[in-house]
Amino acid sequence: MRYFPVFLDLKGKRCVVVGGGRVGERKVRSLLKAGALVKVIGPELTPTLFRLKKKTKLTHISRSYRRGDLGGAFLVIAATDDRMTNERVFRQALEKRVMVNVVDDPAHSSFIVPSIVEKKDLVVAISTSGRSPAMARLVRQKLDKEIGPEYNLLLKFLGTVRKKILRLGREPKENQKIFRALLKEDLLSLIKEKRFPELNRRLKTLLGPGFSLKELGLRW
Repeated sequence: MRYFPVFLDLKGKRCVVVGGGRVGERKVRSLLKAGALVKVIGPELTPTLFRLKKKTKLTHISRSYRRGDLGGAFLVIAATDDRMTNERVFRQALEKRVMVNVVDDPAHSSFIVPSIVEKKDLVVAISTSGRSPAMARLVRQKLDKEIGPEYNLLLKFLGTVRKKILRLGREPKENQKIFRALLKEDLLSLIKEKRFPELNRRLKTLLGPGFSLKELGLRW
């Protein structure tokens, strides 16, 4: 495994994107979705980025990149079409020990961005260790078709059940047995086929009273 897979909590953290073109726009939108405080450096912005600036969703420095622009950054993405600029960003980020990604240039990146399948709270990250972005896209497209809305409903259900079970104060090993047993019950098929009475019967058998969909506050 060439890269260590990790999900970063960027909420409220300063992230810098160098480049206001279409590639930079994609990166900015993802960062904003993760709750980051985004600063874009570049003489021009795409129409979408300009609208986000007008709505104060991001900070914009309307000029080319300069040394010192990475001050206070938690994460940096270089997304210009100028190789020399991207390399400068990379080297100066390394000096400051800031995580940096140069788009489509793993050799000048301390991290790479995976291809993502996102179904609300269910997020699947796909990486080919930088060898073939095209293959990562192929796998993403395949998974995007296979992972239907029932997966997110199952996730919502499991998250709700987990919170309630943890409040009961049982031993961790006992809780783990319950969670594993839940996933062996083929709940995904029951949810997909909308067999909710059968789902409630399974829950009562496995968990006892108090865990029906209604009692969990789930309205499907």
